[in-house]
Amino acid sequence: MAAYVTLSELFQSRVESPTVRRLLLAGVEAFWRDGFHASSTPDIARRAQLSPAAVYVHFKAKEDLLYDIILYVGGHLRDRLRETADKGGNPTELLSRLMHAYVALPARMYKASLVANREFSSLTVSQRKQIVKIRDELEEIVGNCLAAGKASGEFSFDDLSLTRMAVISLCRSTLLWYSPRGRYTPEEIGDHYVDLVLGMVGAKSNRAPQVDRGLLATG
Repeated sequence: MAAYVTLSELFQSRVESPTVRRLLLAGVEAFWRDGFHASSTPDIARRAQLSPAAVYVHFKAKEDLLYDIILYVGGHLRDRLRETADKGGNPTELLSRLMHAYVALPARMYKASLVANREFSSLTVSQRKQIVKIRDELEEIVGNCLAAGKASGEFSFDDLSLTRMAVISLCRSTLLWYSPRGRYTPEEIGDHYVDLVLGMVGAKSNRAPQVDRGLLATG
C-alpha cells in the first residue's frame, strides 16, 4: 500500500521551481526551530544555500513564504479529505478513512504542520481568512460524515457540533506529542485513532474497517 506523502514530495508535486522548493523547505526548518519572528531572511537564504536577495525575487515578504507553506500543507489535507469523501462508502468506513488521513498525513510532515498551527497568527488578515476557509471545509467534511452516520443509525451521539469539534480536536492534538523518533509510525497512529474516534461517536461496529492507504495517497 502507498504511504502518505512527505513534505518534500508534496512540494515536488505542487511547485515547479526548484529554487522555490528550496526556500519553502528552508522556511519550514527555520520557522520550526526558531519561530517565525526570530527567523531572518538571511538565515532562510543560508539554509536554502541562496543569497538573501534571491528570497525577495520569489517572496515579497517573510509572511508570504509562511503563507505558502501553510497553504500547501492545509490545502493538501483538504484535498485528501475531499477525495476520500467523494469515494463514498457507509459512514463508518468513510469516517475511518477520514480520521486516518486527518491524523497520519500531518504527522508525515509534522514540522510544517506544527509551523502551520503555531504561526497562523503571524499571517496577514487576508491570508488568515484564506486559511480559515480551508479549516472550515475540513470541519464541514467531517461534520457531514458524522451527520450521515447519526441519520442512518450507525452512530450514536447527542450533539453533532460538540462531537464534531471533539473529534477534530483529537486529531489535531496528535502534533502536540508526536515525534518521528517515537514508537509508532504516522500510519500506525492513524490506525489507533480510528478506533478511538469510532468509540467516541458510538459506532455500532466496535472493530474499525481496514483502511486502504492507497486510496488516500497522492498519485
